Amino acid sequence: MRRFQKLKPLFIGIYPLLAAATALAAGAVLLTGHWSLVWLGGLIAALPFVGLFLKAAFLRSMARTSPSLPVLAAITAAGGALAVLGFIREDKPSVIGLVLTLLCVAGFFLFDFWYSSFGRRINDRLTPGRELPDFECEDLDGTPVGPGDLKGTPVLYMFYRGNWCPFCEAQVKELTTRYRQLIERGVEVVLISPQPPGLTRRVAEFFGVPFRFWVDRDLRAARALDIVDEYGVPGGRLAQTHGTHTVMPTVIIADAAGRIVFTDQTETYRVRPEPDVFLRAIDAHGLGRAGS
Repeated sequence: MRRFQKLKPLFIGIYPLLAAATALAAGAVLLTGHWSLVWLGGLIAALPFVGLFLKAAFLRSMARTSPSLPVLAAITAAGGALAVLGFIREDKPSVIGLVLTLLCVAGFFLFDFWYSSFGRRINDRLTPGRELPDFECEDLDGTPVGPGDLKGTPVLYMFYRGNWCPFCEAQVKELTTRYRQLIERGVEVVLISPQPPGLTRRVAEFFGVPFRFWVDRDLRAARALDIVDEYGVPGGRLAQTHGTHTVMPTVIIADAAGRIVFTDQTETYRVRPEPDVFLRAIDAHGLGRAGS
């Protein structure tokens, strides 16, 4: 499916609008008293994604979903089945309603199993036990920085896509709420994003925690670690400001010698580990002051 990567920005630009338009059109038809199984099915098929999208995009408090969405997928499919049934039984069924409904159903399954997925990630460069490959970023002042600057201290590196990604924003927020436990362990935390420096500075100022915030300009670090997500940025203005490609959300914990002890390479951008996972890994490997 990687050959279809270029279509992802187009898909995520169209499908939310399609789902929202279908829900609004169905609601309008049903509220005017024109009862129709086709449009009822369209409403049911569109609402699962609309609800998920609104919750993630506007509440920005959801750091993860499950790897797949079976309940929402079942509701969406049921809406499609109801629309087909209505089209067969009704005297004057709506062709537009049926087409919109079926597109919503197909779109949801593409979102769940294709758009959200990176596929299986096998990355020999980030295998626990190996030395963390060298890479170069910039700090908020534009000074070149990298793992070599932190030798002698255990480090948690979190690569995130940017402020535009609600799952990334929620994950960063979660991590900042546990900063005291990380600092008590003597672990440095470095948050790395390829987004423009001004946006990264805004994140640093907003959370005000003693983490390091680095900028992965031109995805040089992501390429060195083989964690580039090609065509991972939605199109439009986002692509103009953030570029076309981004980073696959990745967490790496390295010991004081720069050796990797833990990695999380999620296979779908909607699934992120909880901070407790990192704390357990740090303690299990005896890193920091808590393990000394």
